[in-house]
Amino acid sequence: MPTFDYQAQTPSGEIVSGVVFGTSLDHAARDLAAQGMQVTRIGLSVNPNDPLSGVPAGRPLSGAQVAQPRIQPSAPAMPGQSLGVENRSSENVPPQSSASRVAGPSTEERSYAETAVWGPLVGQVPLAKLFFFFKQLATLLKSGVPIVQSLDTLAGQARHPKLESIIRELKGHVEAGRPMTAGMQRYPEVFTPIMVSLTRAGEEGGFLDNSLSQIAVYLEKEIALRNLYKRLTIWPKIEVGVSVVVVIGANLIIDQIKPDARHLSSPLTTASTWIWLGPLIVALFLFFKVGLANPRIKYNWDTIGANLPGIGKMLRELSTAKFGRAFGALYKGGVPLQKAMQMSADACGNEFLRAKIYPAARKLEDGAGIAATFTETGAFSPIVLDMVSTGERTGNMEEMLEKMADFYEDEATTKSTQVATWIGVILALCVCIYVGYIVVTFYTGIGQDTQHMINDAG
Repeated sequence: MPTFDYQAQTPSGEIVSGVVFGTSLDHAARDLAAQGMQVTRIGLSVNPNDPLSGVPAGRPLSGAQVAQPRIQPSAPAMPGQSLGVENRSSENVPPQSSASRVAGPSTEERSYAETAVWGPLVGQVPLAKLFFFFKQLATLLKSGVPIVQSLDTLAGQARHPKLESIIRELKGHVEAGRPMTAGMQRYPEVFTPIMVSLTRAGEEGGFLDNSLSQIAVYLEKEIALRNLYKRLTIWPKIEVGVSVVVVIGANLIIDQIKPDARHLSSPLTTASTWIWLGPLIVALFLFFKVGLANPRIKYNWDTIGANLPGIGKMLRELSTAKFGRAFGALYKGGVPLQKAMQMSADACGNEFLRAKIYPAARKLEDGAGIAATFTETGAFSPIVLDMVSTGERTGNMEEMLEKMADFYEDEATTKSTQVATWIGVILALCVCIYVGYIVVTFYTGIGQDTQHMINDAG
């Protein structure tokens, strides 16, 4: 495969040079551009038979801070970042021996069955484990511990088999000179788009530790929200379970005392109910676990959710808050505006909102302002548009984006709490109706039996 020498500018503004493998010069240039690099010079390598010989390990050149990346040919390319640039100017990536960079974990995409069927069903990692991983990794990087050593330490501390194997794979990617996201994006059942996008933004913008901290904050809020739902719905669930046990136990006792007497009647203890309820529960489980892993299904689902009265607005605000937080971090890191907007759309976790933002982001190439582009999407409230417009005029865009994210998060959190409270109340009412139905049915049956006995005696 032909080898090309190149010089390019990274998204952070740093000038790097190195070698890249590709079937043609155009293919190599496109792969570099997919990483966010602006190629200033590219041509055939002088010595294609030994492309890595004579390429320095990364000393800054005199007169300019130029890093010397190496492009590893050990794995096939993946869209966006697959060339595996090893930038020696990164303070978090320690020098590696050439032997440790020759091979590495595969960057090939896993099969659909692995990522969209078996992964969601049996391959997920608890949020609490992921929170600990991102939190600890951010802490280690901020303390100056090299990323390879940090990943090795966290792999040894992991108490989840799959997470441990993934962390060791991420370590292998870094040792091979690839970004950590080369491994993360292979596990969509574990790492959501917002996790991958924020991590990639940190890698490209030079603020990986801050991006990892942001992911930990997102996970912490998600865990807190889920715990809130569990607390508010635990008693109705217990009451339903206890009612089923009580009905079954009471009927067993009646069978022992007087088999021909009337039994307690409960829908959840009737076989005919489970003929349709059982398949329905299984279908819903598979839909949420497997179905929503399909992008088209996810888009339709998010579209329906975004247009539901009351709940739709809350869902849009949560997604927009994630967008604003990610866009603020990318803007701060110097990532080009169009790319920052598209990566933030990927990070919002809502396909409906993402479909609105992506086309508008292209207008930034034509010189459109950020506020005008946000208005074009039709996804932001007038308050937020005023904030962005003010930030654009005053040059204080980063702070305004942070305020936008805080505004949406506060609104969405308040409404999420209200929804969770109402769900708990509705479930409690459903339990009361269910238990009342059992009691009324039982005593109505006794009354009917008594009436029959009276009629027979008369």
